[in-house]
Amino acid sequence: MNLLEKMNAEEFKKLLEYKEKKPSEGEALVKVLTETDFVIDLKVCDAIDLCVVLNYDDLSVFGFLFESFKSKP
Repeated sequence: MNLLEKMNAEEFKKLLEYKEKKPSEGEALVKVLTETDFVIDLKVCDAIDLCVVLNYDDLSVFGFLFESFKSKP
């Protein structure tokens, strides 16, 4: 069962609304969710896109990734 099939109804509705507003981006995300079976297998960029679509404002969980590549004096 892929991630799209596992998605809760409320989140699925948000995805469909996003797809109506931004068809190409929405279709790309639907494709990723259809081709992926486990959340752990999502690419970081796809996970962030999904968080944005689902209105999860706190993306601080990904902060450590971005901090890892900042130059330190």
